[in-house]
Amino acid sequence: MRFLCLHSRGTCSKIFQMQTARICEVLDDHEFVFVDGSVPTEPSDGADVVTDEFYGYIPDTITEVSQCRDLLAGLVNFVESNGPFDGVMGFSEGGIMAAMLLIEDARHPFAGFKCGIVFSAALPLDPDVVRTGVLRCIDPEIDGVLLHIPTTLIVEENLVRLRGRSPLASLWCQDDAQEALVRICDERLREVVRHDLGHQVPGSKSMEGFLETLKAIERTIERAFDLSSASSTSREGATSRV
Repeated sequence: MRFLCLHSRGTCSKIFQMQTARICEVLDDHEFVFVDGSVPTEPSDGADVVTDEFYGYIPDTITEVSQCRDLLAGLVNFVESNGPFDGVMGFSEGGIMAAMLLIEDARHPFAGFKCGIVFSAALPLDPDVVRTGVLRCIDPEIDGVLLHIPTTLIVEENLVRLRGRSPLASLWCQDDAQEALVRICDERLREVVRHDLGHQVPGSKSMEGFLETLKAIERTIERAFDLSSASSTSREGATSRV
């Protein structure tokens, strides 16, 4: 499988590649494509030790709805121009963007994503509502379950960092927008790993949490393969009967 990988705010693709190195090393029969955000930002804690390039995907201050429409259009265009991608993997703000792409693909298919992997993420903007000129984040109380593909959600205990740093925080209707993200994923197809390691990808600083995270991702990929194979078999059977 080929994954589009989106980094956290105030870092870059190089740092996300380092944070997920152990995961990618084990899953070396898959391809991981790491992409920088387009918005220059202040560095996240410790990022300036590694690089002098710091990006995000969402503008620091959203003053025009058109900024968010352009953000979505830019990501969709990248996927269409550089794909195909079978899945999306994102951390923090990158996980928010990954969720938005998965929702867009579920409603208006453009990529055919088979699975998603997100670390310490929260609710994204509702792309359909943004197109009407209104800024609103997805709300499971209103929108229900939106993602019916295999997903892995690595949930950070007491995630306060995003609440303080994300430009979308004021639009979250829930106290815990991270747990709310879990709720929009089909419970039959989701893997949820909860940890108390702080704002990090499990395995990036120690082995703690790594194996549980890896196994959840492996199950998600295997489930995606199984569903894709079943879908192909069904289509072939329908074609042969025509």
